[in-house]
Amino acid sequence: METAGPIAPALPWQTLFEAALDAMLIVNSEGVLIEVNRAACALLELSRQALVGRRIADFLLPDTDLEDLWQGFVAAGQVRGEQQLRLACGVVKTVEFAATAHVYPNHHLAILRDISERKGIESERNALSHQLEQWVISSSEKLQRTEAALRLQQQRIDSILNSLECVVWSVHPTTLETIYVNAAVETIYGYPAEAFLSNPGLWFSCIHPEDEPLLMADIRAVMNDLRIDREYRIFRADGAQRWVRGQARLVRNAAGQPTRIDGTTTDISDRKQAELALKENQATQQLILNAIPDLMMRVNRDGYILNLISGGEITLYSPIQPYSHQSVYQGFPRDLADQRMHYVRLALDTGTPQRYEHALDLHGDLCYEESRVVPINDAEVLVIVRDITDRKQAEAIQADLNQKLQRVNAELNRLATVDGLTEIANRRSFDQALDLEWQRARRQQKSLSLVLCDIDYFKPYNDNYGHLAGDDCLRHVAQVLNTVVQRPGDLVARYGGEEFVLLLPDTTLEGAIGVIEKIQAAIAQRHLPHAYSEVARVITLSFGVVCHRPSVKEHSPRELVHRTDLALYQAKAQGRNCYVVGDRLG
Repeated sequence: METAGPIAPALPWQTLFEAALDAMLIVNSEGVLIEVNRAACALLELSRQALVGRRIADFLLPDTDLEDLWQGFVAAGQVRGEQQLRLACGVVKTVEFAATAHVYPNHHLAILRDISERKGIESERNALSHQLEQWVISSSEKLQRTEAALRLQQQRIDSILNSLECVVWSVHPTTLETIYVNAAVETIYGYPAEAFLSNPGLWFSCIHPEDEPLLMADIRAVMNDLRIDREYRIFRADGAQRWVRGQARLVRNAAGQPTRIDGTTTDISDRKQAELALKENQATQQLILNAIPDLMMRVNRDGYILNLISGGEITLYSPIQPYSHQSVYQGFPRDLADQRMHYVRLALDTGTPQRYEHALDLHGDLCYEESRVVPINDAEVLVIVRDITDRKQAEAIQADLNQKLQRVNAELNRLATVDGLTEIANRRSFDQALDLEWQRARRQQKSLSLVLCDIDYFKPYNDNYGHLAGDDCLRHVAQVLNTVVQRPGDLVARYGGEEFVLLLPDTTLEGAIGVIEKIQAAIAQRHLPHAYSEVARVITLSFGVVCHRPSVKEHSPRELVHRTDLALYQAKAQGRNCYVVGDRLG
């Protein structure tokens, strides 16, 4: 093994046993403690004199079957796992343990490490995840109820459309394939709705030959955003001739692209024979329009409501009297009326339908409306108003839910990978990074350096300056390590207690030693007082370092960590405040 200074003679095993950071216990075959180190005394919160001679069973929970555990351990020779210990004061701690039987006759070695804090954090994280899951379920149920209400509204509209005596239809603006047609088509044309959905040419095969040129011209006109209103003749499936009135308009999306042609076709054969039949038909259509939940009204360029086509179920405003020539400013909020008149004039000036949304504060509640403004002629428009408050609220709930979920996921990730005290990477984050960098170094055949460092005489520091000062000391050391190790890909992590680890990919031994020397210089410049250290009057660090290039047959970095840990123990055994280069692997 290479060292930074002269190699000291190996210490007795008792000294290494006592200096170990993990709790170490020697137990005889009767389960009685024969020897413990200082870390074990700290873990069990009893002095060596109080521990030696006690049984392992004294620290196990009442429901623990020690006999089966002990026999299985002795038979296996070596065992690892987790166990809960109950201290004399009643506190229960969770520990990781590794035990080896018969290290020499009638002597068994157990190594314990306190993981209570980690278990607590995992429990808290699981509780938070469960809480979030319940909240997501609750929000999802609210969304489902809103969607069900929207589906019910759509079903009502479909029911209304299917009850109409006129045909309501939508076709593709380019292919003229039928997108939708209601059930009334069978009454007028004699063909079921499915026939038009499956055969785009059926509409034109029904048109009287003399009227077909007019209809083709109308199709070209509607693509120029002209509203079509045409009376023409058709032949029913049974050969009977009927007069119909067809109305159509082009619908564009928000980007201005044509999406469909909507229209209605009404049988006006009876009107041709009798005006009375026509009036009755118009009255029926008006009743149906009144049943539509949207507010529909004719408005002129001066802002007067010429008539109310459909009062619908809109409750966003005070009542509007049909045919009253009421101004849009009467009973409407000023900003809403100004916005409506802007789109009325824009629709009339451009000859194209307009659409906008508006937020309203009604009696302290925020409501939303969607308005469509469709030009009827050069001086009038049709304004269609729909209450979209439920949809907006559902969208807001979904957006808020997504935002909260992102925040919770970020916090969970931070708790899982960052040490809460020092704000640097934790042991779990290091383990994951080590596996990745080991595999990368093995594939690329590059050097990987690992450095373990320990604050010298940290327990006397903690005992004399207090735990708060000890926490500050750990944070200072973490800041120094983070300041020195800044290369992308390098990692500084808290390994446990006062021990830190540096993972340096693609770094030679000389490079790793250079990093250690920079850290030693930076720590020295901090002048952190430590009156209870046996090597200096300030905080110092001991280092173990190993550099290795993994072969293709080496699949685990476990031996690299072990060699680095041994090098750190050697550095402390040689008097601390130094570094030791560990043995190469293989």
